[in-house]
Amino acid sequence: MKLLITLFAIISFGANANYLEDNLRKETWNGVEVIWLEDDSYPVYDVSVYFHAGAYSDAPGKYGETQLAFDLLSTGTLRYKQKEILDSLEFYGASYQASVTHEFSSYNVSGLVKDAVPTMKMVCHMFRNATYPRAELKKSVKRMKTGLRNLPSNHSGLANRIFRKESLKGTGYENPVGGTLKSIGRISSGDLKKKIEFLNDDIKKRIYIKGPKEMKALKAVFENDCKWGKREAVVKTPKATKESRRGDDKTVYLAVVPKANQAQIRIGNFMTAEESSKNHEVRDFTSQFLGGGFTSRLMQEIRVARGLTYSIGSYASEQSKYGRKGISTFTKNETIVQTLDAIKEVLRNSTNKIKEDNFQMAKRYAKGSYLFGLESTSAFLSNLIYFDHVGREYEEIYEFPGAVDSLTKDQVKKEVGKLFDPSEQLIFVLGSKKLKTDLEKAGYKVKVLNYKKYL
Repeated sequence: MKLLITLFAIISFGANANYLEDNLRKETWNGVEVIWLEDDSYPVYDVSVYFHAGAYSDAPGKYGETQLAFDLLSTGTLRYKQKEILDSLEFYGASYQASVTHEFSSYNVSGLVKDAVPTMKMVCHMFRNATYPRAELKKSVKRMKTGLRNLPSNHSGLANRIFRKESLKGTGYENPVGGTLKSIGRISSGDLKKKIEFLNDDIKKRIYIKGPKEMKALKAVFENDCKWGKREAVVKTPKATKESRRGDDKTVYLAVVPKANQAQIRIGNFMTAEESSKNHEVRDFTSQFLGGGFTSRLMQEIRVARGLTYSIGSYASEQSKYGRKGISTFTKNETIVQTLDAIKEVLRNSTNKIKEDNFQMAKRYAKGSYLFGLESTSAFLSNLIYFDHVGREYEEIYEFPGAVDSLTKDQVKKEVGKLFDPSEQLIFVLGSKKLKTDLEKAGYKVKVLNYKKYL
């Protein structure tokens, strides 16, 4: 039933280009901007609160502080123990989740409209009165450390973590949102209390709501229980500049891990704010055309034609002050050089002759996957939050399919060269120590990394 509702909502949205224009309301509640999609289609609601502070605001050496402050909100207050809080939210059938990036954070709550007020009262109580009991913090930190220590057995996850650190080194965004083995052990209950006070009282917020007119009742809850007011402070984050960029097509950064019978490959780099904020539709479509789905160029060439991998994909994403682009895959140890050379060949030559039927198929896939990216209300609100954060207009959401239809092959060819010029990418490989010998024989300069330093 939920799937049918979701599909109906997607179809309705796609068919009605005036959905936002007809349903969007903007109000100010006690000095806080409210973006409200007044929609009474179903008796459910979604509320997302945007905080203009993310992991970049973590204290030096205490990376993961913001993430923990959100994740442990429900562990107890002076009035309620953790079990009482969880029982209350479960009684109301509420779903709640935080999302933390380096530049901003958000907290989403959803449920039935009839339970919106008592649910949000409890959420506001948590925000205002969380005590972060030491025992609960200790258990969470122990669990997180166990996860990090087990990461070397998850070669794909470890490769992603190291690649992010190395490709963003020098930008200010290289430290992991969730912290490290050293940093999370330094965070105290007092640190988390200060962090949530900082988010409550010192940071600009914006409230996003999707639901019927009854949601107006939340105005008093936000004013009296959350007590969010007129503070407009934002955390100033650095702009990533080209001077920090590293990488070329003859250097490989290699992390050696035990018992690796495959080589994880990551190729990409960061984008400056200027590079990532232009030609959104061309950039998004090109990354999908190159490595999004089974019919993509990389998949057809690297898997289907040459049998070098089972899966390969690419991405290009934007934040406010930087962006990221990358290619991700894996291969057998003995085909590492062949796979790297094949990827570079595809990047240089695969778009020279784009077949019309493949091009149109890629357009249909891009439009379809875009709509399914909006399949839930929380995902839709997340898109509004993201667009506001990076300074884009909401109208672009429903203009995307038309923009994709108008793209030409020449635009895509040019964008592949701009995004993934092999001479400007950082190449990272995670696998066995034998890879160093094989790569050096092929003419690569290999820089060996100790994976333990990234945990």
